[in-house]
Amino acid sequence: MKSKWLVVIALISAVLLSSCAGMIGPRDVVFPVAKLQQSLDKRLPFSKRYFGLIDVTANHAQLAFSADDGHTSGQNERLLIDLDVTMGFPLLNKSWPGKMLVSGVLGLDTAHNAVVLNDARVEKLALDGMDKAYSGQTAQIGSALVGELLQRVPLYTFKPDDLRFAGVSFLPTKIVTQSDKLVVTFEPQK
Repeated sequence: MKSKWLVVIALISAVLLSSCAGMIGPRDVVFPVAKLQQSLDKRLPFSKRYFGLIDVTANHAQLAFSADDGHTSGQNERLLIDLDVTMGFPLLNKSWPGKMLVSGVLGLDTAHNAVVLNDARVEKLALDGMDKAYSGQTAQIGSALVGELLQRVPLYTFKPDDLRFAGVSFLPTKIVTQSDKLVVTFEPQK
């Protein structure tokens, strides 16, 4: 008889807990851009040889959100990444330092519980002393670099603590950018 009561109490407790979990709604969590910056800094410097001839190094990224492309606060603005780059041609013992500006839209990769950069593209690539005749080739190399270094690569992976609250599992469902932070909406997992 005593064991039947324990089972009944356990079932009632489970029902009450699950009903409480259902009452918890979405929650917004703020992540400073500095967290994305730290994550990207761990990936740099990045060096690779392209086409078997040209050495490319990317370093010193600075992140910011675009403010002048018609977006109002609360919409997803493009993330701007300003990188120092060096392209070198070892056969000629020449290298060209410069800057590359990359932009992309932050998105959620729910399979990996991460913030990723979608639609990454080179906005500007300027190499000191590089002949303008080679701008097409340098743009191709810049695009290859962006695809490998930034496209769909996790910029921030949510910690287990980010995904649980009050005993309820949450999933990231929405991301909104603000001037110096991200606001991620988490909804209870059903």
